[in-house]
Amino acid sequence: MDQLARDYADKAHFVFIYAREAHPDDFPQWPEHKTIEQKFEQAKIMKERHGTPRTIVIDDVEGGVHRQWSGMPNMSWIIDHTGRVFFKAGWTVAADLRSSLEDFFELREKMREGSTGRYYKEYITATPRMREGTGQPQRQQKEAAGSGG
Repeated sequence: MDQLARDYADKAHFVFIYAREAHPDDFPQWPEHKTIEQKFEQAKIMKERHGTPRTIVIDDVEGGVHRQWSGMPNMSWIIDHTGRVFFKAGWTVAADLRSSLEDFFELREKMREGSTGRYYKEYITATPRMREGTGQPQRQQKEAAGSGG
């Protein structure tokens, strides 16, 4: 994700919503957050350690934003400057996000020229089971094009 943020830094803003520690039982040095101060400190350490170019937005300790935007553990969204969702994925796969960003930028140019309507793309993780031999979550792709109305 950090590489995508670097590759598209001149075209898009990448925001990481720090909802919770993904695996606190596996990494005791990164425990489940008990206070907002602890969450801020761990986010600061993460940003420094990984040198992420993404903006880190810290959710409340209860994960209010995370739950409001579906509560899935590893989602990705592409939202345009007007707040419209162009793409969402139930599980983040960098290659899918890169492809969708390219589609988004191409479509945005066509929309500026008035040659196409709205478009929406979604990857839905069907199960947590991995696709055989790929190491990627099993998912379905859904695309919809509209008249823009």
